[in-house]
This record gives sequence, C-alpha cells and structure tokens, in this order.
Amino acid sequence: MKIVVAVLADFVASFLGHASRLASELAGRSVIEHTLRRALRVEGATGVALIVTPRDRAAAEAALRASGLESRVQLADIDDGRRPRRGLLRSARKWNLSSWRGGPLGATWFDEFAEPAIAARVLDHFRCEGALLLDGHQAAFDPLLASRMIAHQHEHDAEAPFVFTQAPPGLAGVLLRRGVVRDLLTSDIPLGLLLSYRPEISGGDLITRPACMQIEARVAECSARLTADTRRGLELLERALTELGLDADAVALCAWSSRAGNDRAGPLPIEVEIELTTDDPLPETTLLPRGARVSRRMMDDLSIIDTAARELAQYDDRLIFLAGCGDPMLHPRFADVCRRIRAAGVCGLGVETALLDAPAESVEALFESKVDVLQVRLDAASRETYRRVHGVDRFDQVIRNLELVEEQRRLRSSPQPLIVPSFTRHAATLAELEAFVDRWIHLCGSAVVRGYDTFNGRLPPDTLLPVVPPVRGPCRRLDGRLAIFANADIPLCSRHIAGEVCLGSAVDGLRGVWGGARLSEARRVWSGEFTGFPVCRDCREWFRP
Repeated sequence: MKIVVAVLADFVASFLGHASRLASELAGRSVIEHTLRRALRVEGATGVALIVTPRDRAAAEAALRASGLESRVQLADIDDGRRPRRGLLRSARKWNLSSWRGGPLGATWFDEFAEPAIAARVLDHFRCEGALLLDGHQAAFDPLLASRMIAHQHEHDAEAPFVFTQAPPGLAGVLLRRGVVRDLLTSDIPLGLLLSYRPEISGGDLITRPACMQIEARVAECSARLTADTRRGLELLERALTELGLDADAVALCAWSSRAGNDRAGPLPIEVEIELTTDDPLPETTLLPRGARVSRRMMDDLSIIDTAARELAQYDDRLIFLAGCGDPMLHPRFADVCRRIRAAGVCGLGVETALLDAPAESVEALFESKVDVLQVRLDAASRETYRRVHGVDRFDQVIRNLELVEEQRRLRSSPQPLIVPSFTRHAATLAELEAFVDRWIHLCGSAVVRGYDTFNGRLPPDTLLPVVPPVRGPCRRLDGRLAIFANADIPLCSRHIAGEVCLGSAVDGLRGVWGGARLSEARRVWSGEFTGFPVCRDCREWFRP
C-alpha cells in the first residue's frame, strides 16, 4: 500500500486564527524545518510532501531552501484554502486544546488540520491509497509513532479504514485511506464525528477497534499540547528540545511535560471564570447555591475586566468564562463586558446562563462579540423535572429562547455561539440523563453532564453515589484555572462561594496571584496531602481540569 506523509502548512494563519509560526525559530531551526526533518524519519512511507495553497508556494519554497530539504521533500500547492467548518471547529477546540478529543461538537485534535477535501486532493495528486496527515506546527511529533501507525495499517488492512492514536495533540497525526475520506465527503462530516458519541451513528467507541493503535499508557494519559502554534507552545518546546535533544520522542516529551513548571499554563491561568453578578433567574434552584444562599455581588468597576483581559491576551490560547454564582447575561453591562474582552484579544470567550430574562442587548452581544460557547443550564428533559429542581415552571420558555438563539445563528450564518446545554447528575434528574444527552447532541452537537456539588455543605447531600476516582489525588483545577468574583476577590477555587480562602484582588492583576506564594503553597499542599484546607476536604471536583 502506497502511503505518503503529507505536512499541511499555512504560512499566514494558525488554526486558532493567529499569525502562523511556521517560520518562527525553535531550538536553532524554523518550526516547519523541525516538522519536515521528523517526517523524513518516518519508516514505511513512500515520500514526504509539503502541502500548501498557491498563495503560500513562495514561502514554502523559501522554507525548503533555507532548511536544505528541497530535494527530499515534494512541494505541492494543491490546497484550495477552503475550510468551511473552521469557525465552528475553532470555537469548539479552544476549550480542550490539551486533549485529542472531548470538547464541544465532538471536535478532535485531528479536525484542526485533517480537512477531508484536502486529504482527497493529496490522495489523488500522489495516486496513493493512504496519507499520514500532519500539521506544519508539529515540530515535536514522534516519527516512531508515525512509523508504527503505517505498520499498523498494513497489519489491519481489512479492519482499519483509518489509523489514529490517543497521543496528546502534537505528537501524532492521522492516517486516512481513500474509503474513509470518500465516506466523510459523501456524508459531509468532519473526522471528529467518527470519534465521538453521536446517537444517530451506530457502533461503539473506535478506541476499542483496530483503527486505534494502542500506545504507551504514559503517553495516552498525558494532558499536554506539544505544538508550536502558540506563544506558550513555542516556549515549552524550546525548553523541551534544548533539555532533551532535538530528536526527543513521545515518551520523553510526556515525562518532561509532567514535571513542575512544564505545564501549559505557565505565568498565567489557562482559563479565568469571571462572575459579573449573583442575580439569577432561578434563585430557588436545588442544584446550585443561588438567591439568598449567596451574598449579593455586582461588578460595577469594569476596569477589572480590562486588566484581566489585557493580561490573558499576552498568551494567544487563554480563555475567559463568564459564570460564577449568578447569570452574567443579567448584568446591565454584559454587552460592554463582552466587547472589552474581545477588544483585548483574548482567545476564547464563553458564557454560562439559564437563558431566562436576558435583555435583547445581551442576546445580541452573543453574536456581536462572537461568544464561542453558550452553556445553557437546563438540568432536565421535561417540564416536570425542570419545575421540581429549579422551583419554577419555565422549561418551555428556556427551550424557546434556546431555539431562538440557534435560529438567529443560522439566519446570520454565524458559527458562534456554540450552544451547549448542561445537565447536573442528581437523584432528581438521573432518569432523564440519557434522553437529555441524546436530544441535545443530536440537535446542537454538544451536551455537558456535570456532577452535583454541595458547595461545602450549602446544599443537601445527594443520594446517588458520587462519580469520583476511588483514590484522591492533587487538585487539577489549581494548575489551570482561576476565578474572579464580582467584588474583585480571587478565591482559591470557584467552589468557595463565600471567599473562604481569598488569594488577592483582581484589581492588582492576575500574574502576581497566579505565581504568588499563597497559590504556590496550596499547590504544594495538594500535591501530597489532601486535608491542608478544611474547606476542600469534601470536594468532589478535584479531578476535573
């Protein structure tokens, strides 16, 4: 079987929409040179090709000359540049960049670069049966994994229509054959839909099938993003390749990523949850502390937003999620907040809402500011359950509001916002969980199921057994997330709704708090002993990133 290694390269823009970093220097070479030199070490392939648009041909030729690889790498300007789902997939992937799958829409790491139409062009141009697709920013992908994928394809020729691995983003590509590419084009779906749960698509999870090549557990379980397409990605790979050598493999890179200081966050949190107000249209809900159970807070000084957004925008993969102990869409200046965040250049913007009582200006802001994700709190699949858990009979109204937002999104041909209905797993809702997930994944492509939390005893315990790992480990939230309350307090955790442990004030910025002594001490305590903070002893969310 003829298989070509195809490196897909855009010399103008990255998947996230920022400036391409293919020409950036990394450990003495350009990013694209690292990727191509690793590609040339893949065994079992009939050749290596650099795939670009006609617009980028001159830049690609210059890159090949500078690296001395023009005689070893074929250049083909057969990419037409069309990415019809780029806006959707970009908004989805922003929220899970360190994992190969698991985000909204079922989007995967492979969807960032493996466009079926481009794969078809590669297969036709080189008259081959298969193509191992890589992104040009994969400066640390493992040639051994790629070689094993090709051998795996030959071994499972009749059973595997394509081959992938569960390696973290950056360490592996995806091998597509003609049959699966034809099916994707006929069905007009991205590759990720084959790798996610969809009620209308039969069959089990492909990670249990021959299409998934099994790899070392320490690689598959690594949460990291080892690509050179962001500022932080370049910083990490510069250090990793300097310390480990230019030919470092997946096992070594994953081990390096797990060491202190080598995480994706770095000097600033990956995601900041900001509370604008504690006002909420569901003050009597039984599933969250709302109404009289929370001290009233309202953010009046929006310079707090400006300060946080400016800092986060220094890194091109950071996120802001407007949520907290109230509904941000009820804040009188919600639209202004969204505009400020976007003007600062923050990568991702999400909003959590009950989608009730929001003024028209707030709804319009979802489109004007291109909010990536709109997480809608439903917690039910029927009027009766909604009334029982939230204390009001407004299920039909929120469904209609949700439909109106989706209708507007389609009328405007806008990729944003992605609507993600959410559901709290609780004894009062459990009977409707399956119906909820199937309905909303079918209609919106996404649904979130979260665990019930008593918020340190503020809510009564649930009768269901908690879905938590049997052995407690370090709190994962402390390594990537920070929260800001409407009064500008920065709590140790967003669960500490009364500010039981306050790290500082957002008025003074985020960097000092994120790298400060109090949070560093908390991480140290939580890396070994799990009773250092009484307020955290009953937490059931410690394992969620």
